[in-house]
Order: sequence, then C-alpha cells, then structure tokens
Amino acid sequence: MGAAFTIGMKDLRQRLRDRSAWIIAVIVPLGLAFILNATIGGAAGSEGGGFLTEILVVDDDGGEVSAAFLDILDDLEADEIVSVETATSAADAQSRVQDGFPSAIVIPESFTAAAQQGSPATITVYTNPDEQIASQVALALAQGFAAEINTVQLSVASVFVGEGTDADPARIPGLVAAAQGGTPLATVAGIETEGEGFDLATYFAIGMAVFFVFFTVQFGVLGLIEERDQGTKARLLAAPIPRAAIVGGKLIAAFVLGLVSMLVLWIASSLVMGAEWGNPVGVIVLIVAGVIAAMGVTALVAAFARTAEQAGGYAAIVAVVLGLLGGTFFPVSQASGFFSLVSKIAPHRWLMDGFNLLTAGDPVSAVIPSALAAVAFGVVTGVIGLLMARKMVLTS
Repeated sequence: MGAAFTIGMKDLRQRLRDRSAWIIAVIVPLGLAFILNATIGGAAGSEGGGFLTEILVVDDDGGEVSAAFLDILDDLEADEIVSVETATSAADAQSRVQDGFPSAIVIPESFTAAAQQGSPATITVYTNPDEQIASQVALALAQGFAAEINTVQLSVASVFVGEGTDADPARIPGLVAAAQGGTPLATVAGIETEGEGFDLATYFAIGMAVFFVFFTVQFGVLGLIEERDQGTKARLLAAPIPRAAIVGGKLIAAFVLGLVSMLVLWIASSLVMGAEWGNPVGVIVLIVAGVIAAMGVTALVAAFARTAEQAGGYAAIVAVVLGLLGGTFFPVSQASGFFSLVSKIAPHRWLMDGFNLLTAGDPVSAVIPSALAAVAFGVVTGVIGLLMARKMVLTS
C-alpha cells in the first residue's frame, strides 16, 4: 500500500505541474458551463424555470375583448413566462420585429365590436424567423384566444339558428355574456409541481463537470502506457515492489485528480454561477460514483490502444459519445422510446438523473440507485480493462 501511495503521489505532483491538466479539469468545463448558461440561459426567467418570451402588444381596439386578452398576458408576465411591451402602432411593431424583436401581437380597431357581433376579425402576429420559440409562443397565445372567441360566436349563432330568426344586434351582447357564463373568455392556470429539478446554471455546471471528469481521469489511468512509451516502465517493474502497487498508484492518481476536479467545479460553479447542486452528502456520493465510472471506462478503452496518444484519442471519442448520449449537454431524461432506453447505457445518464433528484430536494437515499449504477458501470468496465491489459502490466 505504501508503494502504491508513493507512486500515486509522484504522478499527482507531475500532473499538477502540467497546465493542460488544470485546463481540462477545471478551466474548460467551468468556462463552457458559464458560456452555455450566458447564451442559452440568457433567455430564461429569473428563476431559471423556463424561457421568458418577449412579446410586443398593440391594442388598437381598447374594448372589453382585447382587455381580456391583455389580462391573460399580464397573468403570464406575473408568472415570469412572458415579458410584455407595448408598441405605438402596427407599423411600429412590425418594424421592431424586423429589427430583431422576437414577436408582436396586434389587436385591430373595432375588434371587440366584431367579436360581439359575430363578424370576422383578425389578430395579427408578427414573428421573427430567428426567434422560433418566442414566435411559436406568441402564435399559440393568439390562436388560443381566437379559438375561445370563435367558441362564443358559435354559441351565439346557434341560438338564432335554433330560433329560426335573423341575428339581432341588440341581443348579441347578452348572449355573449351568457355564453361566457360570467367568466373571462380565457383563463390560464399555473401549477407548480413538487421539486424544481435543474435550473439552467445548475444543469450546465453539473453537465460539464460530469462530462469532463471522463477526460480528467485519463491523466492518471493512461499513466502506465506513458511510462512504457517513455521507457520508464522497465525501471518500475524492476523495483522491489508488487506489480499491483504500480497499477494501484496509477489508479490513486486518477481517482484523486477526478475527485479534486469535480469538487473544485462544485465549489466554483456555486460561487460564480449560483449553481445549486443539492445536499452535500448526496453530491459527494455522486461525485465519487462518477469518478469510478470514468476510471473504468478509460481503463477499458486504454486496453485496446498501443500508444498513449492512441489511448487518449479512443478515450476522448468514447467520452464524447457517452456524454452526449447521457444528457450532459441537453436533457434526455424525458426522452421516450428507444433513445430513452439506449441512453441508460451511459453512466452520465445515471449521474445526471441523480443530480437532478438532489436539486429537486430529494433525500440522499433517492440517489443511491443512480450512484450504484454508475459505480457498477465503472467496476465492470475497469475489471475488464485491467484483465485485458494484464500482459502490459506484468511484462517490461
């Protein structure tokens, strides 16, 4: 054990003096998480719960029906789902959307009168092709409100058809009120479920930490191949120490590097980005599980390589594929069908699911299955990799 510890500490000192190790382990993942949160997360609300859609509104009507629509938008704005601004005219709204504003909704003059009399009326929505999400939200709001109006108009028309009489303008307002049942033309109910899960800052911070730990551990796991390529492995094998101590030292270095990397990213992202990783005990459990999984994958991949450069290339390819499949860059936990099933072969998926439970406020016990799945993945792949590489370990 003492020999393994000595070898591990030697490798750690060597790696810590290597600037590339710090870049891969801390600087790149933290920087990438910050950039992704600033660009993609910039469209999110203050609580990070979803995209905040900006909508310009022009009310040329000023009537009861348009007021009901504006009340809906006010409720959505209060829930931080949309951000509403007013424009002076339809031409002004169209110009601002052409200049880059996400979307605009124009309620025409006499819209209330037309709606109450059953006459055609058109709500105009200006959309920005570069803002697809905001455009679809604005269109959905306008279409939903128009559908409510059409429902009321149909109810009013059915009364006159049933009576076999022509439409009486004097009766229409009363029939409209009756069709509405004394309630607004449309309502929006916001329901907050238990547990919030990831906000964007936390998601990207955890995702990048999980993704890059599979690169960080390579500095330790691939150490034996580097020793061979540099001609120093023969001296290690000639030393009066067990062969297992050599492998153990490399694994100790890899484990500590991965552990330190994720701990630093946890603390730094919490301070710099406001990321909330959840219960500290649960976080440490998942971090340890993630490091073990990363070490196992790297050991297995390295067994197929002949040089350190080749091993690093193979490990990078596998890490990227598993990272994308496991949802470190975009959520896959809600995917359905075959993709959801396949994504579970990636330890990243289990780790991200576990962290999601922690950020939602679940107890540590809830993440144990995810942690065990990641550890099992690492142990199985690691044992296979070491067995395949035993010839290199035992011979000079």
